[in-house]
Amino acid sequence: MKKVLILLFALIASFALSACKKTDDKKIIIALEATGDIPEKFQEQIDRFTEETGIEVEIQTYAGADNYEKAILGQIAGKQAPDVFWTDGGVKLREYAEAEAIQPLDDLVTMDLDNFEQSLLDAFEYDGKLYGIPKDYNTTVLFYNEDLLAGDVPTTIEAFKTQVEASTTGTGADKVYGFGMDPKLNYYLPFIITMGAEIINADGSINETALDSAEHKEALQMLKDMYDSDFATSPAIENAGWDGELFGNGKVAMLYGGSWITGVIGEGLDAGIASLPVKNEDSSMLFVAGWVISSQTKNETEAMELIEFLSSDEELVQGNVDGLIGLPPTISAMNKLIERKSDDPYLPVYREVVKNGFAFGSISTKFIDNYNTALENMLYDGVSVTDTVSAIKNYK
Repeated sequence: MKKVLILLFALIASFALSACKKTDDKKIIIALEATGDIPEKFQEQIDRFTEETGIEVEIQTYAGADNYEKAILGQIAGKQAPDVFWTDGGVKLREYAEAEAIQPLDDLVTMDLDNFEQSLLDAFEYDGKLYGIPKDYNTTVLFYNEDLLAGDVPTTIEAFKTQVEASTTGTGADKVYGFGMDPKLNYYLPFIITMGAEIINADGSINETALDSAEHKEALQMLKDMYDSDFATSPAIENAGWDGELFGNGKVAMLYGGSWITGVIGEGLDAGIASLPVKNEDSSMLFVAGWVISSQTKNETEAMELIEFLSSDEELVQGNVDGLIGLPPTISAMNKLIERKSDDPYLPVYREVVKNGFAFGSISTKFIDNYNTALENMLYDGVSVTDTVSAIKNYK
């Protein structure tokens, strides 16, 4: 025990000295999950920051999301957390905030928060305080194949159902389905929301009443009817690696999926994207990450200065061009990216759908996993909508 105490005091003293040194030279540490040439491109961003401010920055990179999260948790527990790191908005952000591992930013931030899409900021608020600054996001849209779509792009749920049936053609290997989707809550929640079932509250809690609602059952029945009638398919049914492959191979006239799919649409495919067909309100799913500041930092002012630099229009636009980030989270940067990539027809659609998006990270993984299993059983094993709802409610 005596040896353990001596070692513990030595570690505390060592950390204290390190912290003092860190405070003196204002060097800050930033951590991120990165592979390929991302570390090199990110270093170029950091070099620009250092040249502009004189603040030295050390970058810690980890390959793979699991390795990254384990490293961050270990560093927090060991009182060696990086000054700045990124996390998903929603559940993970709340966990860090509840554990007091990150600090509120309301008194530190100086940039105009009204320039950020509010739907993204919402994912980084907890207990009335702002704990993170959105770094980037991806969203969901309706993809359509002009050559396979039997009419105009649907803008309402009723028109969507009609188009799904009308666009289903052929048989066997030549069959084209009117609709395709990886049947998960990850993508289907916007349909559920627009059909009037607010099954998940803004804070991520589950609305038990809405789970039993007629609107939720109607949304499930619509999807079940499309699959039962052989008007819709999925990657699992077609032995496709993912939904982007399903769309790229011309197996579906329409597909609802993530904005990253546009990056793999090849030449010769006359494709477009549109917002979700609506019944009651616009909706989309948001996959958003953001920068946070550790509660252990001695350089919170410099840490915020770095975050604000990375959130500038110039760095967000260049970050997207370099592949460092997904879609820019600020209104001004998105507008400038649209100007820079004037030949990209998809960006203006993303700019609109983000406004009414729901942060996927706000939902507990336990509920997501349970819901996805129930949804697959309904579509693949013939389980009724009533029994599916009962199974969904067993998430606790």
